[in-house]
Amino acid sequence: MKHLKTRCFVWLCRVWRQTCLIVLAACLPLGQRLVADDNKTASEREYSERPIVSSDREHWAFRPISVGLSPSVNARDWPKVGFDYFMLAALESAGLSPAPQADPATLLRRLKLDLLGLPLTPEELAEYLEEDEPQAYERWVDRFLASPCYGERWAQPWLDLASFAETDGFEHDRVRSTAWQYRDWVIDSLNSDMSFDEFVLRQLTGESHPDPKQRIATMFGLAGPDMPDINDQELRRHDRLNELTSTVGSALLGLQFHCAQCHDHKYDALSQGDFYRLRAVFEPAVPVLQRDKEFVAFSSASIHPSLAPRFYFRGEVRQPGPIVRPAVPRIAASTSEPIAYLDAKDPRGDFAKWLFQPENPLTSRVIVNRLWQSHFGKGLFENPSDVGVTAASPTHLETLDWLATELRRQNWSLKSIQRLIVLSSTYRQASKCGDNDADWVDRIRLDRDNRLYSRFPRQRMDAEEIRDSMLFVAGLINFERGGEGVMPPIPEELVGTLLKGQWQVSELKSDHVRRSIYTFARRNLRYPLLDAFDRPDAGASCPKRYRSTTATQALQMLNSPFSMECSLGLRQQVFQESQSRNTNVSSMDDGALERLFLIALGRRPDSDEKKWFIEFVQREEGSSETRWLAACLALFNTNEFIYMD
Repeated sequence: MKHLKTRCFVWLCRVWRQTCLIVLAACLPLGQRLVADDNKTASEREYSERPIVSSDREHWAFRPISVGLSPSVNARDWPKVGFDYFMLAALESAGLSPAPQADPATLLRRLKLDLLGLPLTPEELAEYLEEDEPQAYERWVDRFLASPCYGERWAQPWLDLASFAETDGFEHDRVRSTAWQYRDWVIDSLNSDMSFDEFVLRQLTGESHPDPKQRIATMFGLAGPDMPDINDQELRRHDRLNELTSTVGSALLGLQFHCAQCHDHKYDALSQGDFYRLRAVFEPAVPVLQRDKEFVAFSSASIHPSLAPRFYFRGEVRQPGPIVRPAVPRIAASTSEPIAYLDAKDPRGDFAKWLFQPENPLTSRVIVNRLWQSHFGKGLFENPSDVGVTAASPTHLETLDWLATELRRQNWSLKSIQRLIVLSSTYRQASKCGDNDADWVDRIRLDRDNRLYSRFPRQRMDAEEIRDSMLFVAGLINFERGGEGVMPPIPEELVGTLLKGQWQVSELKSDHVRRSIYTFARRNLRYPLLDAFDRPDAGASCPKRYRSTTATQALQMLNSPFSMECSLGLRQQVFQESQSRNTNVSSMDDGALERLFLIALGRRPDSDEKKWFIEFVQREEGSSETRWLAACLALFNTNEFIYMD
């Protein structure tokens, strides 16, 4: 009886499946119908796709990059770089004027946090204020861009895009022994200002590079989750290739390809054929995978003939269709041919070259928008990995195209574009009202969402910047660079959620206070402070981090052993300064308070803050050391500490 019920259930499932296929086929346009008879062989099955029409190419993202003449503006002395004219013209057309420039201390703190992910020191601020020259700010920009800390700050957004972690994920979450090398490669490449076209080329074709250190670069498309112990290794390879294709499409072209692995995109001009032709570019680099063997970089070995690139009906590995040839997405190809096929002998190299051809507007627009987003907290178009028809259009297309054009003119140097951004008057604006700014109410009323950039958008720092800033002002940070990820102490209750031995605290205490980018990136458990402040789980490509506000954040900042350790370090910094001046710290004198604020917030306290702090410390019970500890912890928990103005 039990077997009879099982057979009946299987039969009903088959009937339901066939019914769904019939209904689906009836609903699809004629040009999009596919022959899905399971009795036909792969070579007999067919797939036809809707052609690309002129209206598809009229979408802003696929139109050629065009930069017009700079518009005329009233405040002619305000623009400092080319795109400032476009930003100012938009403001003036709305009846607005830009915000005043931020005060020197705020501007330099913003710049250092932005470029290096570290707070300003009192000594740096004093040096900057003494340089009473127009070119002083420009020199500090160049100084920060040349710092090795730059790559450690700017590698993380790229690692987010690549879904980087040092483990596989899933149930066993096994360690990838060489994954840290890719992280170091990205840091070194950004520090050396490797041109973006070369940066991408090595990540797509680097396994053939003569330098073994460069071969790990191809981990870019393979950094996501994996399940090496799965029984079906054919399915494992299929899933990894699909993920690779989706990552390349979204990260480099801003096109959401993942939808098209199973069906034609519902809104955008991306078909299943486009997906599998792009996937065919990379198939020769992914051989037959072996169970329990990690696979994190491309292979230069020749592919088995049975693994020729194919179309897969409904995205299922057991539903292979006709063989496909490598090609670029039809909607992005500027050719009279229906499909722009790539060189069969070197499809990845040919694809990498096509990415940076002048007729392809996507690559440059997407990367300069990512840079803009990282500096201003939001992109010129909203979703940095989606330029599709349902995504929001750019708020300032002229500025986007000006930057994309300049990137080509600067030989794809990312640092050059960032230098222009942070030197601009748009970037230098204040983020909040000045004492004599009568236009502030109009800015809030007419530009509530700051779409016109009538002020600098105040933004919370990323999780790594918050942790690094705490270590930095506490005088605890270890600037050792590179190497395997380190494991600082975490609560025992969190260790208990992992398999045995999956979080072995690093033996050297100095490793516990290294920059956050070197903290071991485990998929199944993120370092608590980073987790609380929205570090992504590396389960998928992350183009933009969300900034939540939760009780967990306050609990971490107030009660964690890490916060207490940093508060102790900050207190020691103030004590040492007071002792050098022969000051009694228990008196909470103005000099000690000023030093505390300068170290933690990059400015001096005003009279009200001094009065409040003295009263706060006096209310605290315990010794002078205990009261000072509470004061340091309080500053770490201010919005001003974790926000960039």
